[in-house]
Amino acid sequence: MINKLHKPVLPRILFILLIQTLLLVAMIASRQIILSSDTVVILETKPIDPRSLFRGDYVRLNYDINELQLDELSGDRTFKTNDTVYVVLQQSGQYWDAMAIYLEKDNALNSSEKKANEHKVLIQGVVKRVTNRQWDRDDKADVFVTSLRVNYGIENYFVPEGEGLKLERPEANDKVTLEIALDDDGHAVIKALLLNGIQQYEEALF
Repeated sequence: MINKLHKPVLPRILFILLIQTLLLVAMIASRQIILSSDTVVILETKPIDPRSLFRGDYVRLNYDINELQLDELSGDRTFKTNDTVYVVLQQSGQYWDAMAIYLEKDNALNSSEKKANEHKVLIQGVVKRVTNRQWDRDDKADVFVTSLRVNYGIENYFVPEGEGLKLERPEANDKVTLEIALDDDGHAVIKALLLNGIQQYEEALF
């Protein structure tokens, strides 16, 4: 009786393992496709809060485009937490800055901002926080400005053991920048990490 009960278990376990393997292969393949994209932008990072602890072999990254103020951007005006958004990036010198934000990819692709200059791309993100009030220290009054915290799936990066702190907490004159590969849907993958313009790490294609 015991053997009969356990016989169907093995095929189920093998099926689950097969599904997990296929999902892993699909994730790796998708990442490799994005890494091979010709669309690559360079993003500036902001200093990490020194109270944030270095987590294992990962360095936490904070980009200028993570914090967006709607009064400085064109596009849609109303957002809520967990909304998927499409941010239009425009090249400004060496780096790329946010200039518009939309809830729909088609609206972002067809926007006047996108058509005005070919040096513009989309990056897809998720709204993590919406803030509708900000303290103005100069006027000592509440200024009602909507700001968003948007994550793009590129906020963590794996580095060799023991080397993360110099990137997460750089010296005063150090500048950490990232090369980001993007596909046509705006999915982002870190392609390379640079310290003071010198490449430190690069993601290799299989």
